[in-house]
Amino acid sequence: MAASTPPLHVVYDSPPEIFATDSSGSFAFTLARDGESGIDSAGYDEVRFLLSLWHPSEARTIDLDRAYVELRGAVDSGTDHWTRLAEIEPVVPAYNTGQRFDGWIVLPVFSSSSAFSIAGSGFEPRSRLQLHASAYFVA
Repeated sequence: MAASTPPLHVVYDSPPEIFATDSSGSFAFTLARDGESGIDSAGYDEVRFLLSLWHPSEARTIDLDRAYVELRGAVDSGTDHWTRLAEIEPVVPAYNTGQRFDGWIVLPVFSSSSAFSIAGSGFEPRSRLQLHASAYFVA
């Protein structure tokens, strides 16, 4: 693609209902836009991911020292083989309240078709989380 290619901003679908972590506080969630996980990333050099995880109940908090979130990718979006791309560090709020896990990462684009998922651990066992994620692809 030419340098004048406009950036692609992808806002992933929020889960239609809250998903629960397992008994050890872990989860895995495939990111999709309009129900599709694959994105035509040909010609883009870089992707900037933003994500936010939170408990819908104000009675729960997230221990930002224990919570771990990673971005996984499928180079061939037609397969279910996910490769760990990067750990996402939380942006720690003032006074470390832990109401949300907000994080971001910038990565090179690895293939012409990309699919991504989020995996996490260290959350409260069997807790329910809500997720919002977006990606910004630039040439």
